[in-house]
Amino acid sequence: MKNILSITILTLLGLFMLSSCEEENELIFTAVPSEEGITFSNDFSSNYLLSAELEDNIAERFVWEEADFDAPTNVSYDLQASLSATLDSFDLVGTTTDNQIAVTIGQLLQYGAQLGLDNDPGTTAPDGSPNNKGTVYFRVRAYVGAGTGNPTEMLSDIVGLNIELVEQVPTGACDGVFALGDALVDAQWDWGTALTIPCEQEVLSAKINFTNGTFRFFTTQDDWASGLNYPYFVGEGYTIDANFEDAMDGDNNFQFVGTPGIYELFIDQNAKTITLEESGPLWLVGEATPGGWDWGGATPAFEDDVDVWMATLAFNNGTFRFFTTEGDWDSGLNYPYFIEEGYTIDANFEDGMDGDNNFRFIGTPGTYTITVDDKNKTITLN
Repeated sequence: MKNILSITILTLLGLFMLSSCEEENELIFTAVPSEEGITFSNDFSSNYLLSAELEDNIAERFVWEEADFDAPTNVSYDLQASLSATLDSFDLVGTTTDNQIAVTIGQLLQYGAQLGLDNDPGTTAPDGSPNNKGTVYFRVRAYVGAGTGNPTEMLSDIVGLNIELVEQVPTGACDGVFALGDALVDAQWDWGTALTIPCEQEVLSAKINFTNGTFRFFTTQDDWASGLNYPYFVGEGYTIDANFEDAMDGDNNFQFVGTPGIYELFIDQNAKTITLEESGPLWLVGEATPGGWDWGGATPAFEDDVDVWMATLAFNNGTFRFFTTEGDWDSGLNYPYFIEEGYTIDANFEDGMDGDNNFRFIGTPGTYTITVDDKNKTITLN
């Protein structure tokens, strides 16, 4: 009995001592952030082009070196993003125990929306610059612990990604308008002869024969209530050509106060401008004309009607060419040009077949009126 008791006591004493040794030999580690910190290891682009059509594509994959806390412990990483360069406040993009997190184009577009960016070429920032560019800032946080309270952590330097929303390219299709008024020689206040002003690339344009009087634009044919008057465009922020003013009549129509004649009208919906360009003549230069090949004696063919130029001059047998700009030899329009444009050309003319493929007058020398009709695609002599 005594021996059994002794053995039991010794056994219990041995277990106690073994337990005490194990507790004394257990290592306690303290996580200490490395002085080298944590840095991104990928190369960033100078600019990131963003389009909603590609929102699921990866814009950038953030990669960093593993953080060293001088302890055998799991490290977690947070990728943070902010509109502030100091990251005073930020969004948590994602958390991982890996060393990379991808950011999609769609995510960057969301930050672009928070910055007030858009892809409309017609909008601008307060300083007048395009309203489609901005910067989003990122950093990575490495830490051990629960992630709350006061865990041991390291923060990377902040990097800024320059983003640019791809602006919409006009499709070319846009709504035209109609124009009526006694200032419009070919329209008057008659829906049966209303002028149609087509639109392309957000610019409405048409050649119009103006005289002093009033007129108005309309969005819907035969609908007087669809009118757009002078104050409407002023209210929309348009700069309006000095040839126009507010008629101050019952409808506040446009009043044309310039020199009567044919002009090209431009309504630029992007630039918010309404402008006029006066029609210029075609110039006839060549040995077949009275002035020869000398700009000092060039004969002007004036636009008598919209897209119809006329001139009366004495023709000799020889060659000549049309020019759109006085004094500019590079602005010439030769015989093949009009053929390619679908013109029917008077039999008194033929291709000179010289180095410039000029017109050659082969008729009976004398005084004629030449008409270049771009509407009906004809060149005639009378």
